Amino acid sequence: MDPNGGGPEQIQFIVDRLNEPPFQMSLSMVAFDEKSPFELLEVVNEVMAHLSSQHRTDLRDETPEATATRMLDFLRVLNYKINLEPQHAKQALLHGDPQLIYPILTWMLQRLPELQKRAYLSRFLVNVEVPEHMFTDEEIVETYQNYKDLQEQFKEVHKTSEKYKSQLISPNEIKKAIMQMEEDKGMLEQKVENLKTKLSDHEQFEEMLEATHKLRLQQDEQVKLQDRLKEQKAQLLQAEHRLQGMVARLNEKRQERAGSSDVRQQLDALEAEVNDLEKKCMEVLPQQIQAKQKRMEELQGILGDGQISDAELGQMSQQQQHLARAVQQLEERKRATQSNPDDKLAMFRQQANLVAKKKDALLQRLASVSRERGSIEAELQDKAGDLDRVKDRPVLKGDDFRKYASELRGKTAQYKRMKAELSELRAEWGIISRSEGILREQDKALAARLGEVEARRGLEGYGATQEELEKVSQQKAQVDDVKGKTLEEMSQVVQEITDKIKKRKNQLAPQIMKLRKLRTEVRDKESIYLDKKTAYDNTKAGIDSDLANVQADADAALKEAAYEESEVYRYESLVSIDTVKLQRVADERAGRFRRTLEDGTQINSYRELYQHKVKQQESASRELRERQKRIRENHGGNSKQVKLFKDLHKLLRCKVDMQNRARAEANDAAAMEANDTNILTMPSDEQPAAGGAYMDAY
Repeated sequence: MDPNGGGPEQIQFIVDRLNEPPFQMSLSMVAFDEKSPFELLEVVNEVMAHLSSQHRTDLRDETPEATATRMLDFLRVLNYKINLEPQHAKQALLHGDPQLIYPILTWMLQRLPELQKRAYLSRFLVNVEVPEHMFTDEEIVETYQNYKDLQEQFKEVHKTSEKYKSQLISPNEIKKAIMQMEEDKGMLEQKVENLKTKLSDHEQFEEMLEATHKLRLQQDEQVKLQDRLKEQKAQLLQAEHRLQGMVARLNEKRQERAGSSDVRQQLDALEAEVNDLEKKCMEVLPQQIQAKQKRMEELQGILGDGQISDAELGQMSQQQQHLARAVQQLEERKRATQSNPDDKLAMFRQQANLVAKKKDALLQRLASVSRERGSIEAELQDKAGDLDRVKDRPVLKGDDFRKYASELRGKTAQYKRMKAELSELRAEWGIISRSEGILREQDKALAARLGEVEARRGLEGYGATQEELEKVSQQKAQVDDVKGKTLEEMSQVVQEITDKIKKRKNQLAPQIMKLRKLRTEVRDKESIYLDKKTAYDNTKAGIDSDLANVQADADAALKEAAYEESEVYRYESLVSIDTVKLQRVADERAGRFRRTLEDGTQINSYRELYQHKVKQQESASRELRERQKRIRENHGGNSKQVKLFKDLHKLLRCKVDMQNRARAEANDAAAMEANDTNILTMPSDEQPAAGGAYMDAY
């Protein structure tokens, strides 16, 4: 959404919000886009009136200047930022500039609940602008301080209200709580009845019940007193806060007076203040302390007397009624005495009352005159200070002063004239804007009537078509004018370019001549360069070919040297081998070769050694062939025999298992038979036991 213009999305959003409650304007995008500046201001005023009832006014009843000022002040209160100077913003608002009004409407319609709350709070929290010089009046200072205190109280109350609103319980929860409380109440009543039935026979039951009732009342009273104590502490804190503010302001005033008065006045003020404090300390405070002590003694005496019985309370109430009747009788007698025509003192009483009233009025007048005198003296001191500051400045005299006065008169006259012109222009602008609105309405009415006439004549849409044709013809004429102007401009531009080219050619002619000479020299130098370059290339090619041949010969020589070197190494190794062989032959011929075989045989030549190894290999080969032959011949029978032995092993293992199982079963059966036949018999009295006979024999 474009914040600086009237894009389709922005207009659609504004129209949708204005068509919804609480506005219900039934607008379309076309109708909204065709609204005049005055109608746009009415829409803005309608939205502001929804936010605050103070803006529910008719724009025709106030001047455009007042309307713009009121709207801009309200937007400033709502904390809307306008990126224009105040005067320009006012002019744009009065002219119904969409680039200013559309963003304002979008911003307000997006935040209606929040801005409504802010507008409500601004009625109480926006500070009243009070000029500084008015704070010299004590009544204004006190009133302003009360105003600030009320603002603080309003903030606290509003916060509490918002807190309670956020903590509201739904009706269903309240119903559930009530039902739960009713159930608890029933249970408590039942418990109370049960306790009464249990304790009805108990002695002094009524006294105990009354004592518990009084205890409960005292506890409730204690809770109330604690609440009151908290409230009084809060009030005390507020009073201390106010006192601190007043003391700070008093100190500031004292400093200001100290800075603006001489030492003698300061001493007088301090002496008067000391006297007041001394009088308060010696007279007022002791009286207050004595009164407080007396009141405290009375309260202690009342508390020491114990609890007042009902009889004493009734007696005291009767005394109070008797005293009230006596006071009433005295007042009636006083009124009768005052209304008695024979009373000679009535006239003097009236005169005394009049004198007292006059005295009070004079005292009030004296106080106000004293305050005015103080303010005038302070102002006089300020002026004296200003005079002291401007003493060193030069004072205009003679011709300079007359010149300054004439300039000042001229500027004053010019200011008055321009102010009158400005007021006339504003009035004329208001009349013109109003006339424009009326003419637009008349135009709409005439267009509607013309449409009706066209519909009756069967030419519906003729006027619109005629207007479109006129618009098309005007646009065509404008396009033709633009084309003509464009062709003229193009021919003019071509002529200018041609002139510039000619001018540049004339300027470049000497340089072109120099360039031609230089080109001739360059061609000559270039031919010489090409000849030299050709000779250089040919020489370089011959040298490169010779160098390549030499390099090839060198590579071939290196390869041949490497081959010869490898051949040398090979021949050296062959020579070493042949030397070893010759040494062996020499050793064998000289009889120095001795070797002992595994069987202890001594050999003296390599021939015998190799013959012995050949024989060993032949015997081993022969043995392996015979073994292979035997394996091939006995393979079938041996494998069958191995299989038979495996089966026999399995059969024997099975027999052993069966034998062990049969033996275990036989042992179990024998054990069971032994348990059945082995019966213990006890001897009778006539037959002694075997143990007894043994003991007797022993």
